[in-house]
Amino acid sequence: GLPWDISSESGDYSKVTPLPNQKRVEYMKQLIDDAISKGAKIVNKNGGSIIGGADSTLMVPAVLFPVTNEMNIYYEEQFGPVIPIVPYENIDTVLEYGRDGNYGQQVSIFTSKEGASVASDVLDKFSTVFGKVNINSQCGRSPDTVPFAGRRSSAMGVMSVKYALREFSVPTVIAYKDKNSNSDIVNEIQQYSKFMEKL
Repeated sequence: GLPWDISSESGDYSKVTPLPNQKRVEYMKQLIDDAISKGAKIVNKNGGSIIGGADSTLMVPAVLFPVTNEMNIYYEEQFGPVIPIVPYENIDTVLEYGRDGNYGQQVSIFTSKEGASVASDVLDKFSTVFGKVNINSQCGRSPDTVPFAGRRSSAMGVMSVKYALREFSVPTVIAYKDKNSNSDIVNEIQQYSKFMEKL
């Protein structure tokens, strides 16, 4: 369903939504086809298929394995239901990928208590190259109270409702010499000024 549709059965918003347009569908198919032509396989049933008719943009997620650095999906921030799985034998491979990649919006580290020391090393290194580091959870949107930060070619800058208002506002300072007479005058002005109204 669409993100704003509420299910008549559950009363919840849709948890699975279509891609925004056919152009995105074609892009996902290009990434999948490129990976398959270079040795990856779709490992889940019906992965990459479109459901809902010829004009539909609802794609079944495609889990690709093994993905290598010869494939476009290895480098792309796909924003779609294509999940690349890259095998590695050494944690340095992961650290190099994070350090050298073009994108730095979010990363997820999946670990256990036993892997906490390795995970902490990865987190420390990734904290300077990714805007958000998720622990044992997939990348996703945070509450509006949390800054939304990106690095490099991915969501550059920091945003949240608070930061967005600050970014798109033009600050103006009202200044005056600290004298009783000026304070009285400014207080009087404030009673009539729309700009100086308290929010």
